[in-house]
Amino acid sequence: MANKLGSPRRWSLTARMSVFFGTAIAVVLIGVSAMMYSELVHQLHEKEEAELRADLQIQQEVLDDVVQKKLPNHWQHEWVEYQDTYRRFAWQLIGADGRVRDASSNASVYGQARHVLTVSVPVGHLAGNGAQLRGMLDVSQDQRVLRAYGKKLIGVVALAILFSAGMGWILARRGLAPVRAISAEIGRVNAEQLHARIANNAWPAELRQLATAFDDMLARLERSFEQLSRFSSDLAHEFRSPINNLVAAASVTLARARDSAEYQKTLEVVVEEGERLSRMVSSMLFLARADNAEQGLRLEKVSLAVEFRKLAEFYEIAAEENGVKLEASGACELPADPLLLRRALSNLLANALRYTGRGGTVRLLAARQGDAVVISVTDDGAGIEPEHLPFLFDRFYRADASRSSAETTGLGLAVVRSIVELHGGTASVTSRRGQGTCFTLVFPIAAAVRADLPARAGERPY
Repeated sequence: MANKLGSPRRWSLTARMSVFFGTAIAVVLIGVSAMMYSELVHQLHEKEEAELRADLQIQQEVLDDVVQKKLPNHWQHEWVEYQDTYRRFAWQLIGADGRVRDASSNASVYGQARHVLTVSVPVGHLAGNGAQLRGMLDVSQDQRVLRAYGKKLIGVVALAILFSAGMGWILARRGLAPVRAISAEIGRVNAEQLHARIANNAWPAELRQLATAFDDMLARLERSFEQLSRFSSDLAHEFRSPINNLVAAASVTLARARDSAEYQKTLEVVVEEGERLSRMVSSMLFLARADNAEQGLRLEKVSLAVEFRKLAEFYEIAAEENGVKLEASGACELPADPLLLRRALSNLLANALRYTGRGGTVRLLAARQGDAVVISVTDDGAGIEPEHLPFLFDRFYRADASRSSAETTGLGLAVVRSIVELHGGTASVTSRRGQGTCFTLVFPIAAAVRADLPARAGERPY
């Protein structure tokens, strides 16, 4: 648990930005300080080397005079006294065999020192070919200066990093104030305030897109909430009607003694309303599974000509009783779940036959259009007013409220749309008052239609 709380992923944005800011400043300061320190070391080294070479040049001239047996002049005496007093410089004359031929009094001490700069120059004219004059300069004082400078530099850099981290925290807090403000605005939104919008406030450019996305989410939630509330109300109303009919029929029958014919009639009403409730529950379960992606598809290569013939035979008697002509044409093949496809087409055909008057015609057509198969169910009935068309596929919506709700469950078209969308297609409707209605289902076709398409797990609607 402690590891999870200590994970950087759980840090606040203020902490993250402070760490990033402090790290960036630290990298810059350390880089600049390292460059300055390196430059100081380089400058001191060049100064020490120049000083050593100058001393070595003077010592070489002194040795030249000694070798040539010239009498020491005044400047040579001063040089020797300077060496004895200053004692930073030491020298050794090394022969070709590597042995020390001559040396200053402090040369043995410098040979073992830690901070000594050494430079050698050839002096064959003094001690034979291969001889070298080695100069040594004590640089311990410069090293002490560098250590002191380094300690001060580390302290200054550490204080600067701490200061920058603190400033980063303050700036991050101030910079993230709009985030806290928008969080407070979002926190005030509840189920009763889904109409509220926050994108209209003066947010920074980086948060304006977030506010817009949140408003879009609120709009979707508001629509869904309204739809759910309307659906709950409609569901209660739709269930109340058949239940009231059942209770009323039973109450009237039990009010007094009845003959067998009256009991038979009451049982018929009970069965009719029970079947209606069963259909409604079945449709609701199907829609719930479809909404939650739990409805499985068992895809097969379906011949629409065969399906149309079966549907026409099934609805032939109903069509004759209503005085409606039923026509079917189309010889396409479609990868689909045959039971679900049959259910969608049955709902559309039953709906068309119900609202088509005597002498009318209901046409069931199928045609290939590009990478899709288009199925249409057309009637020449009374048609539907334009203001009802956008809501026809909604649950429990009826364009003609005067019709008895006992005729349908109000879920048939919603089931049709869910079935088509499960197949990746779309459902639409067009209608003209007095000229009829056309429902169109568009089913996409895969690049390679196979009869052995794998089935997905899930329950069938029947």
